[in-house]
Amino acid sequence: MQFESVVIRIFDVDFMLFDLLFTAIWIIVLYKKGYIKPLIFGFFGIMINMLIDYGIWYGVQGIRTVEGLPLWMSPFAFFVYFSITYGMIEYSYVQAMFSIDIQKENAMQEMLRWSLFLFGGWLLFGLLSFAIPISDAEVTVQRVMTGQRIYQVYGIIAEYALLAILAYMGKFGLSWKKILYIFSVGFFVHFSMETTLLLSGIRVLDFFNLIFNSVIEFNTGAPILYLLLFAVVPFLEEKMGRGNSP
Repeated sequence: MQFESVVIRIFDVDFMLFDLLFTAIWIIVLYKKGYIKPLIFGFFGIMINMLIDYGIWYGVQGIRTVEGLPLWMSPFAFFVYFSITYGMIEYSYVQAMFSIDIQKENAMQEMLRWSLFLFGGWLLFGLLSFAIPISDAEVTVQRVMTGQRIYQVYGIIAEYALLAILAYMGKFGLSWKKILYIFSVGFFVHFSMETTLLLSGIRVLDFFNLIFNSVIEFNTGAPILYLLLFAVVPFLEEKMGRGNSP
């Protein structure tokens, strides 16, 4: 029997409206609370998700499919929506969690607030799609990940091995505790997405995909996001500061 990994979500058209509404609220809260770098990384996440979902998986490999779109929405427009919502929220949440100084007195409360906002918002707005029917036409989104799983495993091994080496060298504030924290954040953000979709009746239940996606999928990028925030961004800020000095 051949192993097959197919990730499916089925939702009403009006879910997209609620999803975008929550994303807009999320952006406003980020801005109001001064999380500017996480907000910028959220826009970066939109571009990355669009490149992967539409450009590679849908356009090149053909492993991403979407059916049941309303006549007024093209596949390109759908993937713009798809990239905006999850690209913005997942990437900015992770960077917000990385930005919080865990040594501060209220750090745990701040992390808890963001995590509850993420999980509760996704669940609430997912359920609103059923409670307030605007358009019940169903959209089915599917990706066949059978051939991609091994590369995701290779990616996470390589990235966390790099973090371990950098932690051993004492670089970028990394330690074994910090690496565990990075992994935990990467796990939680994707676990939250998977479980809220499942509880909203959008995700088709598949225990392998639930566990694998939660552990692996965003953790193939979490180490890179940490290094971008604490290695690349400070380097660029220093270069820009030198360029602006008299």
